[in-house]
Amino acid sequence: MLLILPVSTRSGAYQRLTGDRIEPGRCFTWNGYPHSFHKTEPRATIAVYLTSSAVSHGVIPISYLSPLLAILVGIVHAGLAPVLVVGGVKPNLVLVAVVLMTCLAGLLPGITWAFLAGLTTNLLVGEPLGSVPLVLLLVAAAVAGGGRVLGGLVWIYPVAAAFVGSILADVGSLLISQLVTDAVAAALPFDILLRAAILNAALVAVLLYPARALAQRYAPEAPAW
Repeated sequence: MLLILPVSTRSGAYQRLTGDRIEPGRCFTWNGYPHSFHKTEPRATIAVYLTSSAVSHGVIPISYLSPLLAILVGIVHAGLAPVLVVGGVKPNLVLVAVVLMTCLAGLLPGITWAFLAGLTTNLLVGEPLGSVPLVLLLVAAAVAGGGRVLGGLVWIYPVAAAFVGSILADVGSLLISQLVTDAVAAALPFDILLRAAILNAALVAVLLYPARALAQRYAPEAPAW
């Protein structure tokens, strides 16, 4: 949560928010953690910072590097998709990345990665244009919605979300492909869908710990000025 508050000695906003007391003649200025106070004349000051609860609840703002990483993931997936086969099915690396980003960073970074990584992949592979980012956006929204209920299961929910999201993405891709082409509707290959979902969920399980460690290490504790 981004808070923009007037925190002069007259406003009392910081005191009401945190319960801390500011002595007369002192103005609050953000100078890292713990908070420091510098003696100065009382004047209106604007403090813009991220609350610690925002980071702990997985609300992390998008950095300039994040979209570039999403595009890179899309390129890597497009390059590996034709040749990388595990257990007779192909892993969906962009789906794995979108699920992890949504679970760890929130809806906005998740849909950003879904759109950029999905569009990059879509431009490099032979899927109907727009189909990959569309299904990934649906997956990101579903994962974020489920996280409001089950997000407390921090080590279990991302794996379960990858399993369900993989099936949702594959079914959506098949339906879109049948709508935009003249292909005859066929029965869904449930065995392939199930094996692909298990593979993608296993990838999330393997990558979850290092991804969470990176998210905690680089989560912004500094103010957003």
